[in-house]
Amino acid sequence: MDAFFPPVTVRPLDSEAERRNGFACFRQAMLALPDLGSIEPDMETAYLAHGRMLGAFDGATLLGVTNGYDSAITVPGGAQIRHLSVTHVGVTATATRRGIARQLLTQQLRQARDTGYAVAGLRASNAGLYGRYGYGVASWSVRQELDLAQAHPAIALPRTGVRPVDPSTAFPLLRRIAAAHPPTRAAGLVRWDAWWAMQAFRARHGSTPFHAAVFGAEDDERGFLRFHVAPNDNWLMSASRSIIVDDLYAADDEAWRALIGYLFSLDIVQRVIFNSRPVDDPLPLLLRDQRVLETSLRRDESWIRPLDVATLLTARTYGDANAIVLAIEDELFPENNGPWRISPQGVARVVAAPQARIAVADLASLAFGAHGAHELAAAQRLHTTAPDTLDQLARLFHTPRSPHAGLMF
Repeated sequence: MDAFFPPVTVRPLDSEAERRNGFACFRQAMLALPDLGSIEPDMETAYLAHGRMLGAFDGATLLGVTNGYDSAITVPGGAQIRHLSVTHVGVTATATRRGIARQLLTQQLRQARDTGYAVAGLRASNAGLYGRYGYGVASWSVRQELDLAQAHPAIALPRTGVRPVDPSTAFPLLRRIAAAHPPTRAAGLVRWDAWWAMQAFRARHGSTPFHAAVFGAEDDERGFLRFHVAPNDNWLMSASRSIIVDDLYAADDEAWRALIGYLFSLDIVQRVIFNSRPVDDPLPLLLRDQRVLETSLRRDESWIRPLDVATLLTARTYGDANAIVLAIEDELFPENNGPWRISPQGVARVVAAPQARIAVADLASLAFGAHGAHELAAAQRLHTTAPDTLDQLARLFHTPRSPHAGLMF
């Protein structure tokens, strides 16, 4: 922090007026976000009330904010742990380079650990910023564009079991489906009230029409699809009519195939754009010619900051391998430091010479499966005492499917 600037005071924003002011501070820092309060004041009030917003003050002047929402995240093996969904991180343009973000984020992480969160997670607008706070990439996403005009399924896709629903009134149904079928893929998130409220707001105020469909018998639905029409000045006469998939939620492979089949039934559509899919998405295998599916923009998706290493490591499952003593290095939380014995039978803190060392940010990548042990070692982010140790760690932390959440916040 620059010594010429006095320290700021970081505290919760408890009143409605303070939260609105904090959200305005965030919007100003991001530049391109709409003013929810001028469009739907009651919606903004409810949306912000669910969060845990902190503000940094110089006297009475608000200089920066961060916010967080209560949720849960899936770890390899299917268990879920408490996850603080960090968002609305912003500092005013007149107060940057003063260490304000560091003070905000550090206090937020301390409070999150003290209140029982196992991890914090965010989506990073600046990928070079959050590693210094102990966040590591825990999942990746890719963008896909499917040319429906040229695509032919390699198998017979279901054309029944999917029904369109009113996108403006279907959110209670979509919420029930998601609650009844929690995500099983690592990094999958349990969606929270404010997240759902924002999706409904976007559907009401989008510049192009939104659509939705669900799979399964009434009261036994197992998946849903939300999409909107890509902007197009002359939709009916256009040679490139496209839709953008906002949410593809499937409880099982049958539901996923049926929802993909529904997209093939939209005869007027020529291209389907999936902005966020897992890197191991099986969609190419559904196509006779996989070249009609363009995959691009592999991007970091989930950034996870382990807060309670014991809870994180104990919650996930491990592959068949020998026990390894792994030393974890965490500058912010000494409670996480030291050797941990990890085996298929469980995890325990031990007093023993470590066979490997890793920083807490890279532990997030290893624990969720975003990067394997061999990758991390090659980049000197994981250090081992013997070659066999690396092989054992790779087997211990093997994740059968690539981690992916598929949602922004």
